[in-house]
Amino acid sequence: MAGIHVLARDRGHLPGLDGVRGLAILLVLGQHAPTRPLIDGFVGVTVFFCLSGFLVTTLLVRQLQTGTIAVRAFYRRRAARLCPGLLTVVAVTMVVLLLVRRDLTVAQTFAPAGAAVTYTTSIFDWTDHVFATKDYFNYTWSLSVEEQFYLLWPFALLWAYRRNPKLFAVLLVTLIGISLTLDLYLGLSRKVKYDQHEYFGSDTNALPVLVGSWLAIVILNGWLPRTVRHLAPWALLAVALLPVLASRNQTYSPSLVIVAGTGLTLVTLIGVVVRPGARAGSLMASAPLRWLGERSYSIYLWNVLARITALHALGHTALGDVAWIAMFVVLAEVSFRFVERPMLARFR
Repeated sequence: MAGIHVLARDRGHLPGLDGVRGLAILLVLGQHAPTRPLIDGFVGVTVFFCLSGFLVTTLLVRQLQTGTIAVRAFYRRRAARLCPGLLTVVAVTMVVLLLVRRDLTVAQTFAPAGAAVTYTTSIFDWTDHVFATKDYFNYTWSLSVEEQFYLLWPFALLWAYRRNPKLFAVLLVTLIGISLTLDLYLGLSRKVKYDQHEYFGSDTNALPVLVGSWLAIVILNGWLPRTVRHLAPWALLAVALLPVLASRNQTYSPSLVIVAGTGLTLVTLIGVVVRPGARAGSLMASAPLRWLGERSYSIYLWNVLARITALHALGHTALGDVAWIAMFVVLAEVSFRFVERPMLARFR
């Protein structure tokens, strides 16, 4: 319970939550590395989604508990946080494509860039309308899924949660059940090598965002069941199992990875929030993970362009991994310090 009091006092932010974000980006990088040590590193995106649902819902519900949601301010903050870095990397990528990919038409370059900045990449991907640029912009699918959710979520809280929080929590559990059923059905009932919808779908990826949102609501209202609190001591094991899950080849059933990743992330978050001083909370609050977490968005944006460059120059080698890390760390740090933080401070 001490962690819950800290969360309430510290405006929803615990140092360990930055570390969870750092863990998520490490899992993603494990898949993106030229040597690809973590085949299913896309579980990192599931961790991001669950954490995002928890943090954003914490912010919005706290506003409702003291008045109402400042919707315009909410979207302005998100735009200030996300758009400067995204627009910068999209502009640089377009220049690179126009210079080095002469096989692409101007339209083939501008179309995925437009999808990236309008947060619609996931829609094109899961309906099997993949852009010719492929990896150059395809990583923005996860940003699309997240922003599509937050187009609706503040209004759902304003309309339904404010009227009856307990009924809303029940409705949210129902939606979680539907999403879980869909993912289990897709993962267990079909044998396909690769399904665009299963991997990129906004519906198939709804589970972690909904679960993170549910956790925020029950914690802020003091409804966290004692049985759920008993999961906190298992948080360190959950953290250890996430890279194990990421190292298995589940290309045939990504929805099962989403289910397992959501469960492990839920246990991790409960541990970090309820028992921040325990081993899992202390690990997530460590300086290296927090450093990564603070820059995770910048790293996510720039590591793909760096990866393509490293693969072109050095191939799938350990030296390629080293060059890739050096490139994305420099690019992400420059973006974080000189683009993202200044713009966020200005528009706040």
